[in-house]
Amino acid sequence: MRHPPYHLRPNKTADRFAFIEAIKRLERLSNDGLKGYTYYGLGGPYLEDFRLLYEYCPDINMVSIERNKETHRRQWFHSPCKTLRLINDDLKSYISGYDPGNIKSVFWLDYTGLEFPCFEDFKALLITVLEDSMIKVTLRCQPGDYWVSGDEELREQKADEFRRNFSSVMPNPSADPPRTWVSFARLIQDMLRVAAQQALPPYATNLTFVPISSFYYSDGTKMFTLTGIVCATARKHRVVRAFADWEFANLEWNGPRLIDIPELSTKERLQLQRLLPSSDNRGSKLRKALGYEIDDGPSKTEAALEQYAAFHRYSPYVLRGVP
Repeated sequence: MRHPPYHLRPNKTADRFAFIEAIKRLERLSNDGLKGYTYYGLGGPYLEDFRLLYEYCPDINMVSIERNKETHRRQWFHSPCKTLRLINDDLKSYISGYDPGNIKSVFWLDYTGLEFPCFEDFKALLITVLEDSMIKVTLRCQPGDYWVSGDEELREQKADEFRRNFSSVMPNPSADPPRTWVSFARLIQDMLRVAAQQALPPYATNLTFVPISSFYYSDGTKMFTLTGIVCATARKHRVVRAFADWEFANLEWNGPRLIDIPELSTKERLQLQRLLPSSDNRGSKLRKALGYEIDDGPSKTEAALEQYAAFHRYSPYVLRGVP
């Protein structure tokens, strides 16, 4: 089975490190720290998420779920530690039989597509996990999948297909899917919000889903990702307090944040990093420090360098080596 080189995708890497930082903040909600949590993810053949999580959060228990038998065998070769359990199962089947016991959960539903069963999985977890558990959902975010220019009949067919598949979680079931990437990302976020409200209606439960962060990015494929916490409605303030001072917090369902890290040489990164962190006019400061443009014009250069300033601690170094 062929797999994309997820470990070499810089924007997804930044999203992954942001997620790890969010997980570390769960210690503010737990007397047992991360020992009281188990992380569940779709590790792929190289188990990159689990390798990093073991490095930065060694106390958390970990479970990888993989349906392909050969990929599962490959995971045994790449397993980073003995605290990781490797499960050969389909995600939906695993979720249907999932019992958290008395252990809080961190789930990353890292999908490569956009399909309605993804929302069903999300809703099933929301009503199953314990209070103060974290769920992250990553979905394909390609507006071109449902909108084409120049062919009105085909465009209407694709819009009908989208409404037919997702109307039950759309804020406006009769609306056309957006044409722009940022608007499409916002729609997916709103759809996840509707799904969360359906799973945890305020009139039927004392639990709620609080968003923590949301991003959209592209590493060849446009993606959207949302992270949030299931908590008691009366204790929502604890979650807000735990994440309020985080630069990437999105606690009020505001629009998702773009991750688009520019390609810089090691020499350029070292030149810029001595000026960071900085809190204001970061793009302008870094452009002046370089003394030249790295994109088409000053404004695009400053936007790119603002991205680097925001995500430089999460930006990977990719080096060529000789085995």
